[in-house]
Amino acid sequence: MTAEQALEWYALYTRARHEKTVDRKLESMGFESFLPLQRVLSQWKDRKKWVEKPLFPGYLFVRAARENVGHIWAVRSVVQVLGDGTAPSAVPEDQVLDVRQMVTSEMPAEPWPYLEAGQRVRVLDGPLIGMEGFVVEQEKRCRLVISVNMLGRSVAAEIDRENLEPL
Repeated sequence: MTAEQALEWYALYTRARHEKTVDRKLESMGFESFLPLQRVLSQWKDRKKWVEKPLFPGYLFVRAARENVGHIWAVRSVVQVLGDGTAPSAVPEDQVLDVRQMVTSEMPAEPWPYLEAGQRVRVLDGPLIGMEGFVVEQEKRCRLVISVNMLGRSVAAEIDRENLEPL
């Protein structure tokens, strides 16, 4: 693979509630895609049920070579490949991998308001070891917040303050 064919992560915006369909279609086309999901308890009139919903509604990630991004537009329900307005822009790989680690860590993760300022920390122990993010407190609980700049979205997981070191 040449440098021109290096694989990068791109953020896709989809039609409402079409994230899983787009994810399956991209996988069937041979692309590596990542749809961060969260387990939520949904309430109906007669029952409750645990379901998986997108962590970032309307968004998912795909890994592709820049010259193959055009093929993604062929997927029905893809509205936009996020970028600077003139061309698609790659999402930093560490941000995608951090979100993946957080949602697969078996720790409850939830959407969080996007943050630009705060104390940056590194996790020293536990299932999120090595991750870097921002620490916030809510209701006397410490949370690690990971941001995906391209989406302007964040995700948070509760964490013990003793497992953090400032950067």
